[in-house]
Amino acid sequence: MQSALKQELLEKIAATEDENLLLLLNEDYEYFSQHHDAISILDTLTPRQATELAELVNEPFGHETESYDDFKKATERWRTK
Repeated sequence: MQSALKQELLEKIAATEDENLLLLLNEDYEYFSQHHDAISILDTLTPRQATELAELVNEPFGHETESYDDFKKATERWRTK
């Protein structure tokens, strides 16, 4: 007997005509079926990669952006009427 989730996925896959979606699903299935013992992709990171990722996640959002007014001033010389 198939679980409800498995049956639902089978129906969705059978109904799709999007070849790119099917390729993506196949790639994901292949990866996760080969790495089923890994708890998380994060487990495969080196300590340096994990530290860098943590720093990026904890970095304030938007600190490298500029206001729309500043953008308009910076690009004003390129605009012609």
